[in-house]
Amino acid sequence: MTGTRQLHFRVLGPLQVEDGSGPVAVGGHKPRTLLAALLVARGEVVTADRLLAAVWGDAPPDGAPTALRAYVSRLRGVLGDAAPLRHRPPGYFLSLADATLDADEFEQRVRTARAAAAAGDHQRALAELDAALALWRGDALAEFADEEFAAAEADRLAELRAGATADRAEALVELGRAAEAVPELEALVRRSPTWERPAVSLMRARYATGHQADALAAFHELRTRLDDELGVEPAAPARELYRRILVQDPALAAAPPPPGNLPRRASVFVGRDREVERVLAALRAGPLVTLTGVGGAGKSRLAVEVAARDRERFPDGVWLCELAALPDGSPVGDAVSAALGIRQRSGLSVEDSVLEYLRGRALLLLVDNCEHVLAHAAGLVAEVVRRCPRVVVLATSREPLAVEGEQVWPVPPLPLEDATALFVQRARAATPDFRLDAADADAVATICSRLDGLPLGIELAAARMRVMSPAEVAARLEDAPLLGGGRGPVARHQSLVAAIEWSYRLLPEAEQRLFRGMSVFAGGADLRAVHRVADPTASEDDVLDRLTRLVDRSMVVVRSGVHSRYRLLETLRAYGRAQAADAGESAELARRHVVYHVDYAERAGAGLQGADERAWAEEALGVYDDLRAAFTRAAADREWDLAVRLVAAVPELVHLRVGYEAYAWAESLLPVVDPGHPRYPAAVGAAARGAWNRGDFALARATALLAPAHPPPPGSARIAHPGDVLADVALYEGDVDAALRHYTAEAERARADGDRVRLVWTLYYVAVCEAVRRRPELGLAAARESLAVAEATANPTARSMARYALGLVLKKADPGRALALFDEAGELAASVHNFWWYGIALMEAAATRAVHGDPAEAARALVAVLDHWERVGDSTQQWLNLRYVARLLQRVGAADDAAALHACLVAAGKPSPLGPPDGNGSRGDPRAAEAGAVAHARAALGRVASSVVRA
Repeated sequence: MTGTRQLHFRVLGPLQVEDGSGPVAVGGHKPRTLLAALLVARGEVVTADRLLAAVWGDAPPDGAPTALRAYVSRLRGVLGDAAPLRHRPPGYFLSLADATLDADEFEQRVRTARAAAAAGDHQRALAELDAALALWRGDALAEFADEEFAAAEADRLAELRAGATADRAEALVELGRAAEAVPELEALVRRSPTWERPAVSLMRARYATGHQADALAAFHELRTRLDDELGVEPAAPARELYRRILVQDPALAAAPPPPGNLPRRASVFVGRDREVERVLAALRAGPLVTLTGVGGAGKSRLAVEVAARDRERFPDGVWLCELAALPDGSPVGDAVSAALGIRQRSGLSVEDSVLEYLRGRALLLLVDNCEHVLAHAAGLVAEVVRRCPRVVVLATSREPLAVEGEQVWPVPPLPLEDATALFVQRARAATPDFRLDAADADAVATICSRLDGLPLGIELAAARMRVMSPAEVAARLEDAPLLGGGRGPVARHQSLVAAIEWSYRLLPEAEQRLFRGMSVFAGGADLRAVHRVADPTASEDDVLDRLTRLVDRSMVVVRSGVHSRYRLLETLRAYGRAQAADAGESAELARRHVVYHVDYAERAGAGLQGADERAWAEEALGVYDDLRAAFTRAAADREWDLAVRLVAAVPELVHLRVGYEAYAWAESLLPVVDPGHPRYPAAVGAAARGAWNRGDFALARATALLAPAHPPPPGSARIAHPGDVLADVALYEGDVDAALRHYTAEAERARADGDRVRLVWTLYYVAVCEAVRRRPELGLAAARESLAVAEATANPTARSMARYALGLVLKKADPGRALALFDEAGELAASVHNFWWYGIALMEAAATRAVHGDPAEAARALVAVLDHWERVGDSTQQWLNLRYVARLLQRVGAADDAAALHACLVAAGKPSPLGPPDGNGSRGDPRAAEAGAVAHARAALGRVASSVVRA
């Protein structure tokens, strides 16, 4: 290299030139165009005529050649020897031997990634592709894309970028992270609808996430687009993958995703290397480490980074439970169970259900933001430490949990070097061309010192780089109150409060009002909710503008997706609540929050029974924290009408997808809500259904009888009809005729009302009852009608139920067809996050394999069902599954195991396929009986699967 200066040319976005000290000013549009034309040539000679055409178009003025020479001379002066611009007849060339070009780096990294992928090193490929794609700052040669000299190169780079994006998605699939790949591939398909590669990759990614039906749909959509636009069929790779997906080729199975739910880190973790290593060492030394410190100290980010680096040590994964959305002082069991994806078990509290699930597992549980629910969090963590020897807990809190065995680790402020690096990172996020030069270094050091190295305060200050200089920010912080009064925890908290106060006071009044309003949300909100709740007097467009500015200033965090969601970090939320209280707005905000979410719950409840169930499910699951908060507020304020409307609306979301928490809401309302309220029967049905799922049939019957003659109004949740619960109790207790009479009458009522969703549900049960009564011809008629009506609704859960019913009727006569129907039912249910119906279909498919399939495969399938119902906490379905296990054990000749499991079933008073029902009921602890039966079944199935026992 000639000299020490190195130039970096950037064309993957707006044209930029940088050297070691920051941006290099090239000049106006014409010098920039000249440079771009030379860069496009990549060191080759560009004729003077081509340069004239690039700079002045097809008709350059008479003086253009002279002006071109002047621009070349000026550009030489700017670039110097670091990138010599030389004359070589018939034109000029730019030497890049000692400079770098981001497009070249991009292409080299992509080549390296593809070589790594070909060698099977998909982790290396992903890292290279992430680095390559991070070089892009917008469209290539963005300001020249319409110019003839740049168009071809811009298109070529855009194609390479799309290819690299597809490569990245394929690497994610290979690494077991197909769910992350799906949205990227869907976006690629939208941008390039006739490009087959992303469509083929999307098929594979959807299949890898368990969505066979969606994978096949991607092929059909591709075929339609190609036929409509090009008049051709998909190429052989797409057709072959379609065939393999249809037959469920085992070779298509992706690597299993790593267990856990840690969020993808949105930014590079800055500094704290020493702290990370020390916390990792503490975790290895004991069962509980609590990171303490003031709000904004970076406890959560440090905890997530530590957990991510320690993932390999825990075979059952790393699980993040965020408590920030919980009301002050509330129990934490439901939040922990939801994070783990488990549900309350029959006869157990939700906390004991969590402990029972964790007892035999080896995992890291990250419990974040404990301070406002300290007593409950400490109580549960203490029991985890005492009763779950292979679980390690990493907690964050502003104060210790005071639990035996706790290692308290105060999170220190960032040292100046790390604080400066964080400031620069966040400043560049706000203003991509921000560079830290010598003139600004002292001001940035002052900012970081004044904010005591607290990451949240530094991020708030860095966000102001879009409109202020470092010196201006430092000067304003000098005037802020409470700064510089010491370096203890109280002083650091005051520094953070002052930084938040400073950022808040810089906001216009309308943005302050919106910020205060957003503090009412427990888990965040989309634009519609922010508008309706936080600032309903403004237009939605104005709210979006203000929200955008709050995001730009790091006062609000945005999570992008189909529906972007906005939230306040907990420290900012607490400040916003205090400001709302001072402004006298809290009560009205809370009221609007409740009203909005009751209305939302009713819309979502209806949407979940329609054709757009998947979209509603994915959106509504993100709203659940605020639905809980809305119910809590409504009940506390004795707003019984709002509370019962919400309870009546949520079973389609909560029962089928979240857990049993909302059943407790329903139970709490029954003594206080007027039985004449139109939604009272739905609340009764929801409470009764909860008892039924827990296996408490006596309570389910007694609860349902509170409203036996008053069905909920049309459109109510499918599972919230009290009469249906009574019929289901009868069915599971052996009175099939009573259940059939009820559902036959209800089917006639649904036909008369034109309620297709209700008709699918009732015909499903008619088919089930006829199958149990061994009248397949009647069951077949009901199942076929159910399927026809379900297809007309286009509702995935209805379509899943109907396929299940048809499979049940056909199971004996055509087991192959039945098995295919059960698998389709499971795929449809899984596609809309309906894990309850997914479990039903999974169980019946396993039961069919137990009778007609390979015993080892059936055993593995039944173990998966045991795991599913154990996680879900549905004792009623678990006992049914245990009967299917007994049948398999009979089939393979495992007489001792079959007899032992039969004894468990009889001891629990559960009907067994090996003998008549025990009418005396359980003669012991039902929880212990179920746990013993499951443990025995799991061990026996393991012996079958490993071929120790053979038929």
